[in-house]
Amino acid sequence: MRKPLHGQRKKDLTLTLSPEGVEKLEAKAKALGVSKSELVEQMARDQMSSLTEQEILGEQLTT
Repeated sequence: MRKPLHGQRKKDLTLTLSPEGVEKLEAKAKALGVSKSELVEQMARDQMSSLTEQEILGEQLTT
């Protein structure tokens, strides 16, 4: 059994995304060389120091 990446055991989580959202999440994770789970983990922990959430998700927020 490998050591947990963030020092804690992970919990299962179910997300529901649009097909486009899934494609973008998969593409960004692949581009960053991490799993989809790790990408969501980093976003949740605000560890995406060099990228904004807009850049990560490939979307622009509307005002």
